[in-house]
Amino acid sequence: MTMIFPFESDRGRHVLVVPHSRIFDVVAGEGGEDGDDAQDAPELDAALFDAAIGEEPLSTIPEPAPQSISLNVSNRCNLGCGYCYAAQGGFEGAQPTPMDQDTARQAIDRLVAVADASRPITIGFLGGEPFANRALIHWVVGYGNAIARRSGLDVRYSVTTNGTLLNAADLEMFRSTSFAVTVSIDGGAETHDAQRPRPLGKRTGGSWAQVVEHVRPLLANPGRTKIAARATVTNRNLDIASNFRSLVDVGFTEVGFSPLRTGPREAGALRDADWAIYLEALIAAARPEVARLRAGEPSRLSNLSIALKQLHRGASSPYPCGAGGGYFSVSAEGRWYACHRAIGDPAFELGTSAGLDVERRRAFLTARHVEAQIDCRSCWARYLCSGGCHQEASARTPPSCDFIRGWLRFCLSTYCELGAVIPDPPRGVQERVP
Repeated sequence: MTMIFPFESDRGRHVLVVPHSRIFDVVAGEGGEDGDDAQDAPELDAALFDAAIGEEPLSTIPEPAPQSISLNVSNRCNLGCGYCYAAQGGFEGAQPTPMDQDTARQAIDRLVAVADASRPITIGFLGGEPFANRALIHWVVGYGNAIARRSGLDVRYSVTTNGTLLNAADLEMFRSTSFAVTVSIDGGAETHDAQRPRPLGKRTGGSWAQVVEHVRPLLANPGRTKIAARATVTNRNLDIASNFRSLVDVGFTEVGFSPLRTGPREAGALRDADWAIYLEALIAAARPEVARLRAGEPSRLSNLSIALKQLHRGASSPYPCGAGGGYFSVSAEGRWYACHRAIGDPAFELGTSAGLDVERRRAFLTARHVEAQIDCRSCWARYLCSGGCHQEASARTPPSCDFIRGWLRFCLSTYCELGAVIPDPPRGVQERVP
């Protein structure tokens, strides 16, 4: 089992202590007279591999109380994106109706009753397109704000939206509340319109101009909003740098890219041959942002800024996200799932607003611990990648894992070269390190 990983940067040689993501410089001469590999250079104290005070042992199966939920408020969408994991919000028949007020209230009441009151509580909105059920979103925010005022809780909100339905009242709600807004926009007009057409099921019209029209006022005057763009990358739009520049030109100061790993064949999921191209393209987009960091400017590429921040704080986890731990997604019928991508999947269903199934949850988390994944156990990146998205695990291949290792190697070297110039990631962006 790999415990240390040697790497180099312009500043010299380094090692990553894999458990707990501890990074050390290798002093000249430590490798021996023959220039032994850094893998054998430092005789690291065994204690460096153990959890420190305040750190959880990496073997722990975490079972915290829920701290955040996403409400699948809508079962439909006004766009026809071919790669949509939610099938426009209906989840292939698993969610035939939109969420109602009573279901939302029960889920929120449950969350507030069990969450750690000393920490922020987050309520998210997903779909379909969430603003196809606008009235419920506004009601939930009012209900949550009333709870916050009454109890002193720190209640926050997040939404992932295609942006095309936003109106003035929505923007004012964002500005006046602690809201993290993620806009699904895939790049410039040509790329976006090809991947995110309107109306539903027809390829005759794009949605880019409509998104930009409705989002620009919020970008110009965000108030308390944290706003970011999230672009889906298919094997037909691997020019990351061009799409990144297009989104920055719109006014986004945080842009993240997420590769399509699963979906219908015609949707453009990355194939084995595409991963090396995507890695090269992502690094090419990142290099100018590294130059910005050197000049004291923030990075606008959230893939990079999040990775650097996590390396800086020694992020190390056997799980890629909070799915089934502190985070749950609530279907329109009130069922609690470990992940918003898996509504209707019995393997991810862990309870209802009446309570979680403790045994099912423990079994879910135990089976998905990174050390339970045979092909991850010997990988040096296992506590940074953490095995990748649970819902996408079946699509994991050696080339896709090579991409993750290549990106992390770039980020490790960049981190050591930058020294203390580390950006803060945007609150609410849920991009994983890779």
